[in-house]
Amino acid sequence: MSEYVSFKALGATNDLTIYGGGTPETFDHSIALVSAYSRLLSFYDKDSIISQINQNAGVAPVTIEVRPVFNLIARAVAWSKRGAGYNALIGPLVALWHIGFDDAKVPDEAAIQEKLRLCDPNLVALDGENQTVFLTRAGMELDLGGIAKGFILDELKRLWAKEGVTGGRINLAGNEVLFRNSASNIPLWQEPIADPRDPSALPIATLTTAPNAVVTTGIFFRHFDKNGQMYHHLLDPKTGRPVDSDMASITVVADSAETADVLSSVGFYQGLPGGLDFIENEGAEAIFITKDIRMTQTSGLRETLLPTMGN
Repeated sequence: MSEYVSFKALGATNDLTIYGGGTPETFDHSIALVSAYSRLLSFYDKDSIISQINQNAGVAPVTIEVRPVFNLIARAVAWSKRGAGYNALIGPLVALWHIGFDDAKVPDEAAIQEKLRLCDPNLVALDGENQTVFLTRAGMELDLGGIAKGFILDELKRLWAKEGVTGGRINLAGNEVLFRNSASNIPLWQEPIADPRDPSALPIATLTTAPNAVVTTGIFFRHFDKNGQMYHHLLDPKTGRPVDSDMASITVVADSAETADVLSSVGFYQGLPGGLDFIENEGAEAIFITKDIRMTQTSGLRETLLPTMGN
């Protein structure tokens, strides 16, 4: 018999389902873990570690007492330096556009160019021995959107393993870890792939997969419209504007949710075929869906993805 709980965190509704194992405290421990990391890693909470780092940009290094958080920041900066499309230093542009909030706006080009100069990951100084992070230029801002949810999913996965969960689904704001056995008590899952035009509609396809992380990035989840044009939240670190792409959504399937989180952004930035090749080279799988609802998947999913009839 499955057990289920729903709770608010990370600016969204999250769902935890356990099909077997665990302890009477597993849900409480899980919610506490998500809530704690949500506060620590928030770009918008003025008391978070991320805000402390940003408030001290150009002033002084900030000591990160929680080693996993320092390590996460170091990995985010390393990904950013690869220039593949993910950039954790895009915070100034995120704050400028403010997409997802009532005061979202289309900035002028001069403001965009000014903020772009503050998005260079090479301007971050990391001290692994002392666990400090220093944004060396005033106005720089670190934003772990695009990696933090994946990190928290992986932390929950470790917690569930420690607490003896034998099967379950972790869903944080639509990003998931399919943990060990499914409801059928076997390590094989049937995972619906949402229609990016309307995630509440019937799924556009069904994926058969072993226990994995499944992370989706799409343009319709957070956006605003201005003068008949839609502006989505996925900002291009080269232009400072929403990524100009034929993609509507990308779903990445990987062992690590953190890796899947980053790769879903990279795939979106690079599109087809570059993003698909990049993801395959990283040892992950992905489903690319274009705005006109054409699906392309990596080679490892060609026999496990079944499109829904009528789509």
